[in-house]
Amino acid sequence: MPAVDRDTGLGTSYERLAVAMMLERFADRYQVRSVLEGPNDGITGIRGLNSIPLAQAGASVELLLADHEEVTLAEKIWNDLELTDHVKIRHAPDGRLAVVPESYDLVWSFNAIPQAREPERLIAEMCAASKRFVMIFVSNTLNYGFPIHRLHHVVAGEPWSHGEIGAMNTRMIAAHLGEQGFRVIDRLLVDTPWWPDIDSPIEEVAATFLPFLKRFLSASKRLEHYTWTSENLPYFHPERRALLLREIGKHFAIEHARLFPLRVLFAHHRGIIAERKDAS
Repeated sequence: MPAVDRDTGLGTSYERLAVAMMLERFADRYQVRSVLEGPNDGITGIRGLNSIPLAQAGASVELLLADHEEVTLAEKIWNDLELTDHVKIRHAPDGRLAVVPESYDLVWSFNAIPQAREPERLIAEMCAASKRFVMIFVSNTLNYGFPIHRLHHVVAGEPWSHGEIGAMNTRMIAAHLGEQGFRVIDRLLVDTPWWPDIDSPIEEVAATFLPFLKRFLSASKRLEHYTWTSENLPYFHPERRALLLREIGKHFAIEHARLFPLRVLFAHHRGIIAERKDAS
């Protein structure tokens, strides 16, 4: 299957910005110098871009991707951003980290754990690779759109393609981290717009449940307007990012709210940051 070569839709643009801003706050607070991300990338769109904000903050990044074409495209984008000296991108088709133990300040993954063949083994590998922090994000099953998303797959006859739902349990992940000698220091919610996490245009989902609406639903212009290729990605360039935020910044109201019970209903992803108990 060819690598995805573009980001498409308002939801992906929002998600990219939300994750980038979260990582910038993390980098400012903890000032990590070495990062391992992998063995895959759970964001919809171009693979291998998540850790760019950490590299822009000065960290050295090692990135693992499952597909050769994904590696090639990611290398081009990192090079275009003049970050080649800050990254090493490896092909990891077997989903294993294969790194020297305790080699990185931060080992993290975004929505990759549920896709792993053995989630517990991967969490153990991440802990072994880290000398200080492990950060894991999964889909938020408490999002009000999650049951709609599940039902949409059933009604549309589409196989569930988002990984093992049982592995999206942050309490389970926290317990595994504790068994590996890590203590949870923060719990995060990210990618928290007002719309539901349904992973498809709302027009498509509505037509699945109410087929008689199909002839009244027109193709959405959001997909055309918020489509970015490797040549014009706006998230990592200050001027382009500012322009994009001017357009969609209003959608970040819940993201910036302090009420956790409200945010947990809207967040598309939940995360855990854990620190090695014996870290110096």
